Amino acid sequence: MATVNRVIELERLLASLDRQSCKEFEVVVVDQNPDDRLLPLLQSHESLAIRHLRCSPGGSHARNVGLRVASGDIIAFPDDDCWYPDNLLTSVVAWFDSHPECSGLLATLRERDGRPVGPRWPAALRVCTKEDIFKYAILPNGFLRNQAVRAIGCFNERIGIGAPTKYQSAEDFDYFLRPLELGMRICYEPSLTVHHPDMHSVERLVQKSYSYALGGAYVMRLHNFSLRYFAGRVIRSMGGAIINLCKGNILVSYSYLLRTAGQLRGYFFGARDLGNR
Repeated sequence: MATVNRVIELERLLASLDRQSCKEFEVVVVDQNPDDRLLPLLQSHESLAIRHLRCSPGGSHARNVGLRVASGDIIAFPDDDCWYPDNLLTSVVAWFDSHPECSGLLATLRERDGRPVGPRWPAALRVCTKEDIFKYAILPNGFLRNQAVRAIGCFNERIGIGAPTKYQSAEDFDYFLRPLELGMRICYEPSLTVHHPDMHSVERLVQKSYSYALGGAYVMRLHNFSLRYFAGRVIRSMGGAIINLCKGNILVSYSYLLRTAGQLRGYFFGARDLGNR
């Protein structure tokens, strides 16, 4: 778990881990704060097996630092502002035990009151396609077997939140697409929940739409999504801009325009911008 500039939210996550019915797990905290603000908090959760690491900024970089020491049979990637229901880890372990053919698992993101957060989640269990991964793999809702993690390697540190580029997203899509390309199977299980705050405020959309679209479109091109699929995403973004403009939702319309611009730039120029990495 990479963390920076959050203490109250991290306390909520650690408290939820303290309450887990499954106790056989380790918490790898990769601290990107410039000071010792987390020390009292981490020391207050002495019942947890916490490994406290430090590194320079960058979410993908931090996860790579954490993965070097993570040794559990199942690896999770919680955000520092998410939290787990009390029986989640027990349920995840049982799910993997009963699905030995699967290398990865995606849960549903929900707010505290149970309302879904993010995409329109499927209603039933499904084996994920490339398109499913692009819609539903959002890191904090993902779990991978250790063998899969070792096979696919490190996160791409040129993309994702805090990366040294404008491509501030899609490290999660990239990471979970790789096992599919190695012939592994990832499933979505709607009965499992990871809690996460709502991500769809208008202010956040305006602030993040361009940089997030850059990364997403770059990853589409990197993993050989068809031009037809990409064009459909762009058309939906342009349609969202037009519809919201007609409704008088100026900021929302603007966010869709930013998304469209980011998608075009990322898909056609991402490899050049990132040095073909």
